[in-house]
Amino acid sequence: MTRPLRKLAAAAGWCWRVLGTGHCFSFLFVGGFLLAITALPWVRRGSGSDFEKNARARRVIHHTFRFYLWQMQKLGLMTLEIVGREHLSQTAGKLVVANHPSLLDVVILISLLPDCDCVVKGALRRSLVSGVIRATGYTDNSDGETMLARCGSSMAAGFPLIVFPEGTRSTPGQPLVFQRGAANIAVRCGVDILPVLITCDPPTLLKGEPWYKIPARRPHFRVEIRQPIPLAHTVEPGMPPSLATRQLNRFLLDYYRNLMHG
Repeated sequence: MTRPLRKLAAAAGWCWRVLGTGHCFSFLFVGGFLLAITALPWVRRGSGSDFEKNARARRVIHHTFRFYLWQMQKLGLMTLEIVGREHLSQTAGKLVVANHPSLLDVVILISLLPDCDCVVKGALRRSLVSGVIRATGYTDNSDGETMLARCGSSMAAGFPLIVFPEGTRSTPGQPLVFQRGAANIAVRCGVDILPVLITCDPPTLLKGEPWYKIPARRPHFRVEIRQPIPLAHTVEPGMPPSLATRQLNRFLLDYYRNLMHG
């Protein structure tokens, strides 16, 4: 193939991925709104506790996200590699901690965890996805004490809880910074941690970037699910919760820095 033809093929491929990405984003947000007014209220109508109704709604989101990722891969918009699937059988009642390089991180994790809860920003309750959050009972962070109580109840009921310690998407080239929220939940609720490392090459769907700013080649997402970390192995017994939270947060930050740069 001549050089002009290669450039033309590359340009055509880029245009296709922009159109495909736009289609998928429309599917994600418009589809979420439609689910919130159709399927999710319907699956909650059956009998059972609030936990059981939440679990049914979360499974709908789980299967929707699985289809969404399958669609993105079939359209040639991304590739996805999952490492450590055997550890998914150990997620019940644990705090699932992950770094946050891309907008798709939560989609990927929920696609792997059928009954998971997750901590979401309180502001999302006033967004297009507010209906999904209400129907699934995902935990929002608008009130700290209420959030801790809901997190504890959710994990005590056997649901894994997804938290991103960075609090927002990371910025390539900037030092990794963890807020104490994830560590505080683990300490106050007395739960073990299941760490997940997510990498994306080349970076895409970064914080502050529009959806149509896509890289020159399709990104490859690699998700590594690692062995659970017992809480007792990270903090000293009898330590006050505030000190234990700081110690655990430092441990997690060092743990992820070593994984990413080791």
